[in-house]
Formats: sequence, structure tokens, C-alpha cells
Amino acid sequence: MVLGVWVVEYDLLLFDMDGTLVDSKEGIIDSVMYALGCFGFGVEDGFNFDDLLGPPIREGFHMLGDFADEQVEGLVAKYREDFTARGMFEARLYPGIEAMLAEFKARGANMAVATSKVTIYAEKILSHFGIAHYFDIIAGANLDGSRSEKPEIIAHVLDSLDKDRKLKVAMIGDRKYDILGAKAHNITSVGCLWGYGGQAELENAGACFLVDSPKDLLKMLKMG
Repeated sequence: MVLGVWVVEYDLLLFDMDGTLVDSKEGIIDSVMYALGCFGFGVEDGFNFDDLLGPPIREGFHMLGDFADEQVEGLVAKYREDFTARGMFEARLYPGIEAMLAEFKARGANMAVATSKVTIYAEKILSHFGIAHYFDIIAGANLDGSRSEKPEIIAHVLDSLDKDRKLKVAMIGDRKYDILGAKAHNITSVGCLWGYGGQAELENAGACFLVDSPKDLLKMLKMG
């Protein structure tokens, strides 16, 4: 299923990572729970853990409780302790992702990753799954929490690959953060329905197009 007007051609494709290329929910949630447990904190009944999948990790911890900034920094440190030891590899590529990237590359696509995950973690994860080489740049947040919002990350990619802002660019992701980040730069947004956000969230954020599968994305996006 493709919802929206058919797209003819693009010069540069930006991909979110978590929920778009990689199903990383298990590792992220396990490491969040590890961090909370280190300080004796729990989670309220009914909390939707999918809310943690997309925003910067500091924002995620603020969603979980009324924590002071210094408490969040302690939680982030413990999260990263567990995430780097095991959590980052408790993940899998979504079906069809590698074949999709290979086909886009064969068509001459320029591709990049724009993720709220810390850059060095994103690089390690994508290398682990053997797809890092498809991207001209893998851009994420800095360890100190700077450049963590999606518009900032997209700006960094565009400054690197499209300094004059002349290319036709599409941002592909599964959460409202991806769609709103694309809107901030007046680029096309494509919402992936196989991720964590869901159709209502993506439509409410103003996604230009929605796709059901990587195969649908291949049919929809043609390269300039």
C-alpha cells in the first residue's frame, strides 16, 4: 500500500534507524529497565514503552518519571553501560531492508542515516548488521546530548551532502519526529508503517506518504 501521490524521483534518501531499518525495541527497553533498576525506580502500570522508541534517550527518561536533570544523567550513564555491553545488538533488520538498500544503491541512490541515537552506536549497529556501507553518512546525536533533535540531525546531513540545498530529498522514518524533522527543512516525508509509530501518528504529524513495506518504498521512490 502506498498512500499519497506517486513520487517520481529523488536525489537523496535519508533513513531513520530504530523502527525503520532496525527493530531495536528489545535491546532499548532492556537497557532502560536495567538503568531504572540500578536506582530502584520502576515504571507505572500501563506505560507505553513504544513512546521511548524514537526520541532522544534523555527525553525518554523524562517521560518515565519526574526526574531531575542530574538523575537523568545518572540513568543515561547506566543505560549506556548496559546498551554498549549487550543491548545494542538485541535487534534485527526488518525483512527486506538489506535487499531494498542494495537495489537503491544499484540505481545510483545517495543515502544517509539520520537517527536520534548516538552516532557511534548507530555506526556500530549498522556495521554489525552489514549495511553501514550503503550510506554516505551516518549521522546521530553526540554523547553529551547535543545535536539530538531530528531537525538538527537532518541539518547536519544536508550540510554534509547538500550544502546548497539543491537536491530533492526524502526523509523516511516511522515516528512523528521524522516527519516533523522533514517538515522543518521543507523536504518530503515518507512514513513507514512497519515501525513503532503507526498510521495515526504519522498522518497526524503530516507525513506526505505512507508505505507498508520496503518493497513499496522501492516502487515509490525513483532516483533523479
